[in-house]
Amino acid sequence: MKNIRIAAFLSALLLVLISCSASGDPPGRLIPDAPGEGVGRVPAAASDPSEDLSDPAGEQGAEGSDTVTVTGDIPEGSLAPFGAIRWRIEDGIYRYDIPEQNTSGMATVDEMYTFPTTRFEDANQPPDVDNWYPGDVVYDESTGEAVINWDRRDSTIEAFHRYGAIYRGDEGRKVCYLTFDCGFEWGATGKILDALRDKNAPGTFFLTGYYVNVESNHELIRRMLDEGHVVGNHTYNHLDMTTLSVEDVIEEMRSVERAYKAVFPDAPDMLFFRPPAGAVNEWLLRLEAKLGYRTVTWSYTYRDYDPHDQWPYEDALNILKKHLHPGCVYLLHAESTTNAEILPEFIDWIRSQGYVIEPLCGIEA
Repeated sequence: MKNIRIAAFLSALLLVLISCSASGDPPGRLIPDAPGEGVGRVPAAASDPSEDLSDPAGEQGAEGSDTVTVTGDIPEGSLAPFGAIRWRIEDGIYRYDIPEQNTSGMATVDEMYTFPTTRFEDANQPPDVDNWYPGDVVYDESTGEAVINWDRRDSTIEAFHRYGAIYRGDEGRKVCYLTFDCGFEWGATGKILDALRDKNAPGTFFLTGYYVNVESNHELIRRMLDEGHVVGNHTYNHLDMTTLSVEDVIEEMRSVERAYKAVFPDAPDMLFFRPPAGAVNEWLLRLEAKLGYRTVTWSYTYRDYDPHDQWPYEDALNILKKHLHPGCVYLLHAESTTNAEILPEFIDWIRSQGYVIEPLCGIEA
């Protein structure tokens, strides 16, 4: 199967290069039409052989089955603190086997005081500190093909893989992931949760310390936990973490955890970290892994975070459609009223394209 996919990819890429050569335009990277439903991940060798692996990717889950996703172990040499997390659907609710936070890496945290803090090659350099990467992928609804016009450098992607950080998910299937950043509440998160519940779609919500500390948000966070979503850490003060000291990074993360567990002592540990504004370098990836986190960026987002400057419904829907691609990690801001409005139709459209929406935590390290 792997050889067939490689051959298909090379053939498709050759056609793109020929076409681009004729037009004079620089070639983009073609993501070949991903296999449809029923194509799963390789089960871990250590898994219980009695489990039913007829649908290992959990493709039937979107329709309400109780199939368990089975994923591989952490690759040899990976510095990820944990691998993919098994998930299943019970009575229509996504449930996860979330482990305790692995902080064994903190035994060697002293090395972070001398570890290089240089930016990635594809990051903007000082004095320009804007690391906002919207992603540049064009999806053709008529053909189902997606072409990457801009991508992170290979060296950046290799660093992400080394620490189990997430940029895109499974590029070999028609799958995407919905993630939401919660910095403050603007009355839209409840409607977003309603849409995810009604459409039986999983999401991941990244919370700041401010969001956790507002008492009126506690009902929303409880819904995230009870209705089958993953909750992650978006730092306490939403600062550029690459500019902080080792101690300040640790305090930013632990302060959110303490506030969260004080209100939700029954909640699983936070294991996923979304860097504010996408500002990240290898120093931060390494430190976050020592703290027990997998860092999560995104492969597509748009400027939706200003509640006073929201996109019109059709414009927002069309721009998100335009950038669908295999393994797409969408970043949406939960304070966006437009996101709340378009989400039901957007989810239906994603599935109409043959894609499934899966939990972010199922992405292999």
